[in-house]
Amino acid sequence: MQIIRKRKKEKKFRKRAAIEPIIGHLKTDFKMQQNYLHGADSPQINVFLAATGWNLKKMMKKLKEKFLFYLNIFIQKFQILLFTAKFIYY
Repeated sequence: MQIIRKRKKEKKFRKRAAIEPIIGHLKTDFKMQQNYLHGADSPQINVFLAATGWNLKKMMKKLKEKFLFYLNIFIQKFQILLFTAKFIYY
């Protein structure tokens, strides 16, 4: 019985260890050291806005990677087209 509790506790600590760096980045990158909003719901709004910013940042990174990937393919195809066109027309 004690082994099961110990494993559950270890699993809980691993989950916490995975989320702590994200919380740290939210605090530093999105200025969550101090709450700049006023009102009873301001802490929840502050966290919601910071999490939204975090998700948008992740989405933009993925979009940038996809855009650069397809741009690279386009450039390669265009270079091949230009290279073959030189020999055909000249």
